[in-house]
Amino acid sequence: MIAVSGSGIAGLAAALAVLRNQKPLLLVAGSTPATPVHGGIQIAPNGWAALDQLGLGDAARARANTLQAITVRDMRSAATLAGLDLTTSAYASLSRADLVNLLKAEINAASGMTHIAANITHVVQRGPDQGKAVHMLTDDGGRHIVDALIAADGVSGFGRHYVNGTDRDTDNAPNKRRVAMRAVARTADLPRIFSQPFCNLWLGKGAHFVHYPLHGGKDVNMVLTLDAAKADDDWQQRYLGRNDILGQLCDHANINWVKTTLPAHQYHDCWRRGQTVLAGDAAHPIPPNLAQGAGQSLVDAASLLRWMADDNLGLALSGYARERSKAVGIIFKKATVSSKIMALDGAGATARSALIGLGGAPMLNAWLAEVWAVA
Repeated sequence: MIAVSGSGIAGLAAALAVLRNQKPLLLVAGSTPATPVHGGIQIAPNGWAALDQLGLGDAARARANTLQAITVRDMRSAATLAGLDLTTSAYASLSRADLVNLLKAEINAASGMTHIAANITHVVQRGPDQGKAVHMLTDDGGRHIVDALIAADGVSGFGRHYVNGTDRDTDNAPNKRRVAMRAVARTADLPRIFSQPFCNLWLGKGAHFVHYPLHGGKDVNMVLTLDAAKADDDWQQRYLGRNDILGQLCDHANINWVKTTLPAHQYHDCWRRGQTVLAGDAAHPIPPNLAQGAGQSLVDAASLLRWMADDNLGLALSGYARERSKAVGIIFKKATVSSKIMALDGAGATARSALIGLGGAPMLNAWLAEVWAVA
């Protein structure tokens, strides 16, 4: 039996990968996902390839919003700096809740699953001469013995700490002291630009704002990322009020902004400890600046799907951890650089916008091609 811990996209997708290989599953999913289930996600070509491999591609596409372009704009002047045509790419937005519900429905329809609403509190692993078993204790007083554990319980879950210990040097972690103001609003209540089937990225000084459609264009997902010290009562006027378009969002009666702290964690290239491997944010708390958090969790699951077909569980776990650790390390570095670029203030922000204007679509495509590559 294989255990999977976690109740978010990563945990549910990993659980589906185990079931697709017709292996008995123990789903330990008692905790609330660290990432809120509301709001939206963007799925790039690599994420869609993973969904297809998991057998969920068509169902997800039926609920997704195809995005025709990524447009980069200046938050002060509203001028367009660059645009990337997506009409020939598999790129779309999707409600996070829709994807979670799809995964849950697929898992519940499969056979071979045991679900416990609990959290792992302790693990002891036996050696090769003792069957390589993983002995787990859960916070409901339960004791469970499994052949392997896939820990996808988030950045603050048991799995990340068990495999890699406590994060060090968090002061230099990407998005340290950064927060996100998030909202989902009705498209009909917003300026016309919000009805476009685009991902619009607005770059400001020390902040950036992104929005894209959800629910067939009826709603818009909006996220503004800024320094935590400036997320005071005047943040809307300070950033959104810089131009006439975004200024219409300020103090809007039908927009409910929710502040969330961005995770500030370093990347560890160790994904395995014995018969325990990591997946999702437990392995890679990727800064959100490349919209790859959910996508990489899906790619983790697709990799598990392939490797778990091997009857040699030890080889499967080591192959998965080696493959994904190397690939994600590259993307994490790019996301970290992107987070620093988007957080630029003063003269640095002015130079950034000028460079993007000069580089245009070719520069955007060159930067994203490696990230979106299908394994």
